[in-house]
Amino acid sequence: MGTSSDPKRGDSVTMQAPLPVELQGQIGQRLREAYIELINEPVPDRFVILLQKLKQREDEQGGQS
Repeated sequence: MGTSSDPKRGDSVTMQAPLPVELQGQIGQRLREAYIELINEPVPDRFVILLQKLKQREDEQGGQS
């Protein structure tokens, strides 16, 4: 158990010390900022068109599933 070689886990993963709490907080903050920026980007036109086509097909089919 403990330190045996496990082919599913790399040695670098099992040997690394945990990140300091301050660094974890900074990484978390940057990830939150990136996520907020991403969700505030407009939906590309091609996706809007695809969603409209899907909605139209669903409306045409009615309850025929």
